[in-house]
Amino acid sequence: MVVEHPGRCIVCGHCVSVCPEGALSHSKIPPEKLEPVETEKLDAKGLTRLLRQRRSCRRFSPEPLSIEEIEELMDSARYAPTATNSQNVRYMVFSGPDELKRLADLTAGYYLHLVKVLSNPLSSFALRLTVGKKMVDAYRYRIPAIKEMFERVLAGDHRRLFHGAQTVVVFTATGMPHLASASCNLAAMQVMLGAHVRGLGSFYNGYVFTALARSRSNRRVLGMRPGDTAGAVLALGRQAVEYHKVPPRRARRIVTP
Repeated sequence: MVVEHPGRCIVCGHCVSVCPEGALSHSKIPPEKLEPVETEKLDAKGLTRLLRQRRSCRRFSPEPLSIEEIEELMDSARYAPTATNSQNVRYMVFSGPDELKRLADLTAGYYLHLVKVLSNPLSSFALRLTVGKKMVDAYRYRIPAIKEMFERVLAGDHRRLFHGAQTVVVFTATGMPHLASASCNLAAMQVMLGAHVRGLGSFYNGYVFTALARSRSNRRVLGMRPGDTAGAVLALGRQAVEYHKVPPRRARRIVTP
């Protein structure tokens, strides 16, 4: 039996996945490409333990990840859900001193320029009209710390930016920006979980992400295509610290509509 819905099909594969006998076929999904579902499943307790014990690492060893390890992590991201099954997330991998310096210098340039803008009353007021008073005030409060940090970064001290991680991955996607960003973050979360089960460390790098999301020139310099959305940035590496406790989290907040 051939199932067709021209104009509506997003090639998700659900139609050919539900039949245990393989009686359904799809013109864009060859039968030999379908993998059998493994019967051994991760139980709820094991999954909860994985989610609770995953940590954002801030201390990495100098030993770099191998190409094979990076490829395995990126491969796990392919199975994250994407908007309309677009599978349009791309990964820009920066590894090694030279590539990390390039990314660090671009990030530092963005923040040091921001410091100049915020230090000028006129340009600060104009920025407040575009991004809002709350965000501007938050950054102005941190001007001394931001200036000190990124002057050190430009001087070659990347410890507070990458914390010793030897690999940084920028997740990008095309399409409507809010959906592209969501797809990138879903893929990034799968990489973080994949790193954890392999004994590796990761953390979401908000500094680099913001410098890309808010700077068109930075995106262009890194080779991002017009229309690409920078949706997430992860730092990856070998943990130089071992965790023995799970810190408490805030109580869940369920809002009644």
